[in-house]
Amino acid sequence: MIILNEKDIPLKVAFLDESGDHSLNKIDPSYPVFVLAGCIFDFDYYNNTAEPQIMALKQKYFKRNDIILRSYDIRKQKNAFNILVDKKLREAFYTDINELILSLNFTVIAAAINKTSLKNQYSDSVNPYHLCFHFFFERVIMYLGKSNEKMLLRIESRETHNDKKLSHEYELFRAGSSRFPPKETQAKLADLSFNQKTQNIAGMQLADLVAYPIGKWIMNNDGENKAFKIVEKKLHQKDGKYMGYGLKVFP
Repeated sequence: MIILNEKDIPLKVAFLDESGDHSLNKIDPSYPVFVLAGCIFDFDYYNNTAEPQIMALKQKYFKRNDIILRSYDIRKQKNAFNILVDKKLREAFYTDINELILSLNFTVIAAAINKTSLKNQYSDSVNPYHLCFHFFFERVIMYLGKSNEKMLLRIESRETHNDKKLSHEYELFRAGSSRFPPKETQAKLADLSFNQKTQNIAGMQLADLVAYPIGKWIMNNDGENKAFKIVEKKLHQKDGKYMGYGLKVFP
């Protein structure tokens, strides 16, 4: 559970996780994309409703709630998810987790990079992670709009040196390295923290589950992708459109 001492401040919290790696040196042809996805909740709703429901799902299937929901392990039926080799149990688990995601009140904002296109089109390519980070922040500022809400950002730690680089990118954005004035970005982006996967933060696990279907859809938006159909309903929209608002794909 997230604990914050400040009171009477309208807060939202965004949990971020990625799919794919950000390297441009060696691009996997089977998955040449990098996706950074954020699941945004009202702060109190996350603590009081969303997190307990996600933990209850784990308890139902694994008889414990310290299991880490990870897209790769679920798909490959690895580690604790080896119970999913049982088809009947697997179908029940997928039904329950899909219904839970649909029922929870949260919004997805994501940014994705086609690494092959980026490398081919730009001779001095920016780190895809940092680029997605900025794209995400821009859409968060637009999402918050004229409200007086503040956003807390929770992201998975990727070793100290990478966390420091992301912290630097965060501060650059807040200082005005965007089309938004520093006064606005500093007022809306309240805090950034890095958390370990082992901390078992339900919101970050949800972001992990959301990110992969987005990457898969970007590679082939005509193929069957039942998971994306669910994620699609959660993407932030404006005038009925999510491209450019809830989802930024570059280039």
